[in-house]
Amino acid sequence: MLRSFLGPLLMSLIIILFILVMQFMSLYIQEIMGKGLGPAILGKLFYYAGGRLILSALPVAILAAALMTFGNMGEHNELAAIKSCGISLFKIMRSTLILSILLTSFSLWFSFEIIPRANLKFFSLYYDVQRKKADVAIKPGHFYSDIDGYVIRVSDKNTESGTLFDVLIYNHTENRGNTDIILADSARMGLRGNQMYMLLYAGVRYEAYNLKEKDGKQNLPFGRTYFDSLIYAFTLEGFELDRTDEKQFRHQITLPMHRLADALDSLDILEAQYIEKSILQLSRYTKVDTSFTYYLTDSTRQGLPLAVVELGAQDSLLGCYETEDEVDLISRALVNARAVRSYVEFMVKKREDQEESQRRYAYEYYFRYALPFNCIVFFLIGASLGAIIRKGGLGPPALVSIVFFLVFYVLTTYGKKFAKEGVMDPWVGAWLSVLVCAPIALYFTYQATMDASLFNESTWLMFRDWWHERRLRLGRWLGRGANPAEEDPGARS
Repeated sequence: MLRSFLGPLLMSLIIILFILVMQFMSLYIQEIMGKGLGPAILGKLFYYAGGRLILSALPVAILAAALMTFGNMGEHNELAAIKSCGISLFKIMRSTLILSILLTSFSLWFSFEIIPRANLKFFSLYYDVQRKKADVAIKPGHFYSDIDGYVIRVSDKNTESGTLFDVLIYNHTENRGNTDIILADSARMGLRGNQMYMLLYAGVRYEAYNLKEKDGKQNLPFGRTYFDSLIYAFTLEGFELDRTDEKQFRHQITLPMHRLADALDSLDILEAQYIEKSILQLSRYTKVDTSFTYYLTDSTRQGLPLAVVELGAQDSLLGCYETEDEVDLISRALVNARAVRSYVEFMVKKREDQEESQRRYAYEYYFRYALPFNCIVFFLIGASLGAIIRKGGLGPPALVSIVFFLVFYVLTTYGKKFAKEGVMDPWVGAWLSVLVCAPIALYFTYQATMDASLFNESTWLMFRDWWHERRLRLGRWLGRGANPAEEDPGARS
């Protein structure tokens, strides 16, 4: 069983992982292409992307392998022969189920330790690739200005020989305008380290030698130099790949499990501190004005003072003040009310940001536990469906695998989205695919152990004949206006 299972498992894992990596890298392809990255850098990007996606491909690979293995056995009547010897389906599945459990345990360790490192390596390298300038690609008829301090224009280019024609170079390194211009009939380029060399042919150079003050005016003497050939060097800054310290990257997907748990605890402490600070800040604007109050002792509250307003004949607190003080009093009250409103709006926005950050970290924490358990769930689905469908090869297993992969992808995507938006608890969003697929796996496993014929062709043909017969009976009853129960006692059922 293990020999029959391992071959399809490795084949399915390689194919599915390749598809996932290609789909993932397509999101970043425009930032990567045209940067002159060598095979080593591109290989690292794909390697790190595969490391972070392998656990997403493993459950579907196990599903496809189980479908092919048990489907082939059912198609060649091997399952029927084994069951006829008194061996149950669970005993047949035992070795492959143990392997799936071992893969789940390995996936837990991989999810806790390796995937955060792969995420850190990938996104730090991708950040450096983004900062790297594209390779020197001078297009005919366009002004090329990616080299700092220079603007280059060519009218035509021979792609086979690499020769440039009608070359125009503006040197702006001294920030004095167009004071250094080179015109050449043709040129050829070459790269050496961080230097680009351009060999210019049959041209002229116009250059301002210095700046002199004469009678309060600037004097700009120009020189004109003709040349048959000239080697011109450009210093390329930003075209090389400079690596950034990985310690600067801090995100929930790059933290190991123990640091992620510490970050969750820290967020809870920060939330409690922020709530306390907000209450103290608001209390500055909600104190009782004791100008017109006196204190009584309340025996029922153990001698705590009570603030009681002495209004007398006045019907409002405002009437206790002089008329000329009312305007100033209302103005100060409006200022305080606006201050409270602004602070409350700021407090609510910051509180929402803190809650969103907590949900993101909590989802990542629970998701690292939930993702590996999909291996067991998908194995049960694949093994039971293979035993029920009894079709091997690549056709039916591939179709069923695609359907369940779409279900798995949609549940994972929407679980993450709903958890981060607060629609559902983070642990529910992380475990959503397991919570939905586990009952399906148990149902299919029960059907397989009971030798269900739900997916057999004969079952569907019997159902079609039964439905056709019932439809004919209903048509005859509607045509004669009779009761189908009176026409045929068996129609009652």
